[in-house]
Amino acid sequence: MFGYYKYNQYFCTYRTKTSQNKNDGMIIPMTHSNCRNIVSLFISAVLALTTACTGSGTSERGSEADSLYTWEHIRQSMMEQPEHALGLVDTAEMRGLADVNYANWMRAQIYYNSSTMEDLDLARELCQKVLDNQNPVADSLQQRKTLLLLTSICTQTPDTYQDAVRYAMSGAEMAHHAGDFLQEAYFYFEAGKVMERLQQGSGIAYMNRSLDTYREAARDSVQPLPTLSSYLGNAARILAGQEKYAAAVPLLQERLQVIDRVEKEYATYPTGWADQQKGYTYPVLAYCQQMAGDKEGARRSAEAFEQTQAAQQPNNQKDMLNYYALAGNAGRIQQAYDRLELYYRETQDTLSASYADLLSIYAMGLNNIGRYREAYQAQARYQVINDSLVQRERQRETLELAQQMKTQEKELQLKDEEAKTTVYRILAFSLVAIMFIILVALWRLAIAHRRVLIKNRELFELIQREQQREVRNIQRLARQPEQQRTSNEQLFLRLVELMKQQQSYTDADLNRETLAAMLGTNHRYVDEAIRECSDSASTKAFIDGYRVDHAARLLTATDDPIALIAEMSGFANRTSFNEQFRSRYKMTPSEYRRAAKA
Repeated sequence: MFGYYKYNQYFCTYRTKTSQNKNDGMIIPMTHSNCRNIVSLFISAVLALTTACTGSGTSERGSEADSLYTWEHIRQSMMEQPEHALGLVDTAEMRGLADVNYANWMRAQIYYNSSTMEDLDLARELCQKVLDNQNPVADSLQQRKTLLLLTSICTQTPDTYQDAVRYAMSGAEMAHHAGDFLQEAYFYFEAGKVMERLQQGSGIAYMNRSLDTYREAARDSVQPLPTLSSYLGNAARILAGQEKYAAAVPLLQERLQVIDRVEKEYATYPTGWADQQKGYTYPVLAYCQQMAGDKEGARRSAEAFEQTQAAQQPNNQKDMLNYYALAGNAGRIQQAYDRLELYYRETQDTLSASYADLLSIYAMGLNNIGRYREAYQAQARYQVINDSLVQRERQRETLELAQQMKTQEKELQLKDEEAKTTVYRILAFSLVAIMFIILVALWRLAIAHRRVLIKNRELFELIQREQQREVRNIQRLARQPEQQRTSNEQLFLRLVELMKQQQSYTDADLNRETLAAMLGTNHRYVDEAIRECSDSASTKAFIDGYRVDHAARLLTATDDPIALIAEMSGFANRTSFNEQFRSRYKMTPSEYRRAAKA
């Protein structure tokens, strides 16, 4: 066998850029990037319908000018102008038209779909931020949209297939709780597809469950029909890839029935959609029927394909060439090849992978009809082109590498010179900046110090006035006739005189009991006299007040160390002195001394 022995692999791969308009990718290979474009457009359509139905979507509010920053507008430029699209997202978030979760979801879509800025890791990281963010927490719809995208991202590389299944199952559970059973079915179908890649037969049950949900929904509504058509085609492709051709045939036939129903009942389907979908379906149906032994059915499918407008498209002709080559239809093989060969020569480079693929299929068809010499020649041409492609790619890589090396050498020289200049500039700038920062810091410290000094001086003067007021109050009380004083007032005057004459407060052991004993009375009477005749709440506070006032006088009158003054004033330790002083005068002893001298 020649090149066509790998035909079954076509059912497991995707289409080339020349067939991006196809929605199910049944036969012709296609890059993962283009497949993602199709999937993302499908997802976007589903989400747009969901958003329209639920009335949600942050980007819909605002004035007519704000419509530039809606996802519907942004996604129009996300593939051709991704940087512009990212700028629109940034502006939408800045203007409050999209919260951080919706903005990150849009950025992830751009990085996933862009051909020039594709970054799957970054797209996945942005999606994970949406799911992890707690302020604000993404709502259920936003989380499901994010899980849809994460599922698509993780289906691109085998290393993340398990993650794709996990995200799809999580999305299905959330959709179920939200009552969105069609979205739940979508998640199950995606999970089933990936599970089939991991282990054949493990995901069929989920795919069938999804198909049943869409079949049930399609009984009462035409809206699910296009999606059901796509899922039937995908399921058939997977079965055909596993060589289960007999199981794939009824799914493809059902798909044709769904397409007919769309054509009859779906009033808003795009013009030519049904014909195009039939053009995608008939070639693979013919191939599966041929492999399943239904040659007559395969022939009828081929004839039906020829009746569609899509049969005139080169890519669809190439699809059907696979069947003709397998069936050994000499006339059709030659006719399709002649058309396609002319098309490639007129529109594309014949030294291309697509042209080589055409030669491989043609060689297999010639071999099946017994034209072995021509088959050998076609296969030889295929091999030459394939080898040339490999060689051209190697030459291109070699030239690029050589050019990169030359460019890097020049860049290194320039960077070395720039680095030296930059270092000198950085050093000079750093010195200037450091000096400026130091000067500013010193200036601010001086201002702050001046402000504190002024504030403390004002506070010092206030304290002096308050002390003078207390002295006047005591003097006024002393001038009253003895018979007019209360017992508490008389005891208080005795206490004040004791403090003044003996300075008992300088004794660190002085307390209310010893003070009462010195006055020859009970400490309870002393407490009552102090509370009635002074601002102190207790005997201890009264004694501490005298100690602090004594220390304040020493601070202003002497240059003795503060620790010595604290001891001379009756405080047991410096810490207690500092606390009492600051509590009474609202400044430290050092600040008080400076304020007194200001």
